[in-house]
Amino acid sequence: MKLQSVSFIGAITLSCVLLAACGSKEEQPVPQPEAKPVVEAPAPAPVQEAAPAPEPVQEEPALVPIQSLSEEQSAPETHAAPISAVEQESSGPFVIQVSIQASRKAANNVVSKLSDQGIKAYVAEVENPGELEGTFYRVRVGYFSSIASAQQFGKEVLAPQGYAGWVDNRKNDRIGQPSASEDM
Repeated sequence: MKLQSVSFIGAITLSCVLLAACGSKEEQPVPQPEAKPVVEAPAPAPVQEAAPAPEPVQEEPALVPIQSLSEEQSAPETHAAPISAVEQESSGPFVIQVSIQASRKAANNVVSKLSDQGIKAYVAEVENPGELEGTFYRVRVGYFSSIASAQQFGKEVLAPQGYAGWVDNRKNDRIGQPSASEDM
């Protein structure tokens, strides 16, 4: 009997708490979308008989001469490298390293992108370069007769196209750790 009365008192208390909780919240009205007033178009005015309007005078278009098909038009090359006072040379002791790749295919892709832009580049295979272990492929742009000309080419041509790199001695093509390098 005591157990039933305790259960009954607990149920009544729980009911009171729930009713109090429900009654204490103010109901928020649900926002209704505003109805936009419908604007009716005015009825067309009755048509009155009037004198016909004069037709507008049409001007003839200006004649433009047609270019001869035999004339060649020189289209600007979209993949050309920016103009620089420094040109790449056919040989020289300095190069600019712009990338190092773990696969020859990836390195050849970078060389291809550079050559599409008119920049001469090549791949140099190297074992254990710096802190890297294994065979890697350096992508190098060359050649230059001085460090200053290589740095200038890097700033004027490579940097605007998104390539960063450093000047290195061409003799380091196969050496793992470059010793005589200069930042661009």
